[in-house]
Amino acid sequence: MTNQSETNYDFDKLAGSYDKWYNSARGAMYDRFEKKAFDSLVGNHNNGKRLLEIGCGTGHWSGYFSDKGFEITGTDISAEMIKTANKKNIPHCRFQIADGQNLSFFDNSFDAAAAITVLEFSKNPEKIISEMARCVKPKGRLLLGVLNSLSAYNQKRQKNVNGVYAYGKLFSPQQLKNLLERFGVVKMQIAGFVLRNKWLIWLSPFWEFLCRAVNSKKGAFIAVEVQL
Repeated sequence: MTNQSETNYDFDKLAGSYDKWYNSARGAMYDRFEKKAFDSLVGNHNNGKRLLEIGCGTGHWSGYFSDKGFEITGTDISAEMIKTANKKNIPHCRFQIADGQNLSFFDNSFDAAAAITVLEFSKNPEKIISEMARCVKPKGRLLLGVLNSLSAYNQKRQKNVNGVYAYGKLFSPQQLKNLLERFGVVKMQIAGFVLRNKWLIWLSPFWEFLCRAVNSKKGAFIAVEVQL
């Protein structure tokens, strides 16, 4: 999540219910595909490496990065999100309140920085990326997860004026590439091809495989690595 001065949405309101999404059949399927997309970018040789996570929220993705061997400093502007993350006692993680557009960390303090579903809700996403890049060592990397504007499912989400997605500005793969290319070499995986019919959702792994095989650009999630 992002700073309330960076967005029009108060993410404190979601702290108590945010993780419930991942317990649903649809949420669990998206989570599975999103993390599988990141597996090929993140790798498994991260033991002892320091990762700065911007907009860590309740720590859901912090747990993933911890499992990959990182030592994580998770930041979020939402005190309620940080409170929830701290209760999870995720190994190798520490959490603190911080503004992603104005970080207090020294230059070159981390081996990598991550931000999952943060840029979409930021008024100045380029500033977020610049701060992440400043905090990462030369030849380090940025890891970004972004909701895809080409996804029919995300488009439906944004039409709900009472939901959080109505406050977001989603990116297409090309828009995201244009934003990130000046920071380094961009590698991208598009995932999240979950069938919308709830009775057929169990077939989604096959659909995910097929859509990725034909290089479809319309998955709900874009996983990105930027080599600085």
